[in-house]
Amino acid sequence: MAPNEMERRKVLAWFFYTRMKEKRKTIANYNGKPVCVPWLRSIKRRKMENLQAILAGAFYPRIREVWMRPRSSAWFEMVETYFTDDQWYDNFRVTKGTFAFILSKINLDISHKDTVMRNAVPAKRRLAITLYFLASTAEYKTIANLFGVSAAFVCICVKEVCHAVRKRLPTVVSFPEGENLLQIIRRYEEKWGFPMCAGAIDGTHIPVLAPSQSHIDYVNRKGQHSIVMQAIVDCYYLFRDIVVGWPGSVHDAHVLSNSSIFEKANSNKLFQGIPSKLIGDQNIHPLIIGDPAYPLLSWLMKPYPENANTPRIERVFNYRLSCARMTAENTFGRWKGRFIRFTKRVDIEVSCLGSIVAASCILHNICEVQNNAFLPHWELEHVHDEPVMSVNDHNANDAVDIRDCLAQYFILHPY
Repeated sequence: MAPNEMERRKVLAWFFYTRMKEKRKTIANYNGKPVCVPWLRSIKRRKMENLQAILAGAFYPRIREVWMRPRSSAWFEMVETYFTDDQWYDNFRVTKGTFAFILSKINLDISHKDTVMRNAVPAKRRLAITLYFLASTAEYKTIANLFGVSAAFVCICVKEVCHAVRKRLPTVVSFPEGENLLQIIRRYEEKWGFPMCAGAIDGTHIPVLAPSQSHIDYVNRKGQHSIVMQAIVDCYYLFRDIVVGWPGSVHDAHVLSNSSIFEKANSNKLFQGIPSKLIGDQNIHPLIIGDPAYPLLSWLMKPYPENANTPRIERVFNYRLSCARMTAENTFGRWKGRFIRFTKRVDIEVSCLGSIVAASCILHNICEVQNNAFLPHWELEHVHDEPVMSVNDHNANDAVDIRDCLAQYFILHPY
């Protein structure tokens, strides 16, 4: 007990003792009349009992009983002490250096003070819980037992840490500008022979618990409940823009048409300051490439419809576009391989899942930028969703001309 608290209790005890003496004198001389001795003794006995209780509390404070179940965090303590760097990396999917970097950014947001009831879970363990949750498909109870917390706390912790990651590191996932964007465009042309490509767009489904309301809207083509994630990625396997949270029944084209990227691109604000390139008779501005699920736009190229009679020029275009668009599939593969939680049903409220997915994309980008290697055994056999039905392209004359121009360019400049 703190010295100040002990002194306070002593003063309080002395105060009650002197008050009792005064009251006893008052009672004994009440109106100058004698007082019934048994009654006076009863009063005196009760006062003495009260005084003894106060003194006992002052000098021998009661130790609080444990009201929560004792838990052990021995596994995590063993991990910190005895795990090699490779073992740590395989469990948390980030190097110790990257872990320290992330912790330094969000430490203030996830640190809590101890209380008289319990000691707070350290920020380091909170981040480790979240990374282990994302990097595994273990149940809440299993994670709770490993880290010495409750299953309910695991869920609370994941939400809190992911919120802090999004709050402190929002620019890690952002659309490139200026020289950064020019570098990406040059890289696409050098490696895949696709000029003026600024990134690739794709979508994936994340399995979820059926929400209590409007659950039919979340049923996707496979008959499973899910939410849609749309992402634009670059040639370095980095997420550059994400949209997550639409119900699984929503078509990819609808997700795109309701996104901020769509609005910026249609108003010529997405690639500001980037010069066009003259290819054939067309001035080609930066563009995004996607699969048949997306509309053909002046800034969004998709493959020609293919069948047995498709001309060679169109097949060549489709092949070149497919090679460059593999960056999207590879990025999703690395993200899901690193954080395999999203390959299975995520047992968390749909309203909170979008924030967790967004935070995981930030963490993925940090790992890629800091050269955290993607290990071969993390690679998943199949991570890409089945192709979505192609959308019809109406009033896309400019886009058709651009695609035809690029197709002719690919014939003249084989790669």
